Amino acid sequence: MGEIKATAKLLKGAYVHPSAYIEDQVELHEDAKVWHFCQVRKDAVLERGVSLGKDVYIDAGVRVGHHTRIQNGVSVYQGLKIAPWCFVGPHVIFTNDQTPRVGVHSWSVVETNLEIGMSIGAGAIIRCGVTIGAFAMVGAGAIVTKDVPAFHVAIGFPAQSHQMVCACGQTFLPMTTQDEDLVRDCCKKNLMSELYSEVIALMKSRKSRT
Repeated sequence: MGEIKATAKLLKGAYVHPSAYIEDQVELHEDAKVWHFCQVRKDAVLERGVSLGKDVYIDAGVRVGHHTRIQNGVSVYQGLKIAPWCFVGPHVIFTNDQTPRVGVHSWSVVETNLEIGMSIGAGAIIRCGVTIGAFAMVGAGAIVTKDVPAFHVAIGFPAQSHQMVCACGQTFLPMTTQDEDLVRDCCKKNLMSELYSEVIALMKSRKSRT
């Protein structure tokens, strides 16, 4: 059976399945959910509304942004930076060492960044050291070896971008699409109001940088 260490902190509405193992100094914020046979290592933080599916592993010190959903069988290692509202499909594979060897004296964690609202399809492999941009989509089974720009759709092996997608993921768009066309009527209809507000703030930020 699972265990929740005494120094773990569970805020209002947080839920841990009896089979899960929660280590010392873990923080589970409001309404975070940890399901069957998960392991959450020391000092990890699951922000509000995070959901971990069956058999998910969260490494020591990893912080998972609010309302992110990580599906069954995913291991999240040190060096993975996960922004709010991300979707990680079942059995996605992450790495954190570009030159792994057994028996070396030392090695360095290589960071990978998942930006707000991005989605990764089932079974994709994400090479460490890349950034998957805001509201980008990675297709199921893709092998990502380089950055995926915001709002781009990357498929294949190695993954390549051939089109863009709106913020809610329902409208696919040509590669020449401008920022003002990435948040559409379908986005206002389909996105939760909190996320829609964050999209609008993101677009204002992108505009101010141009």
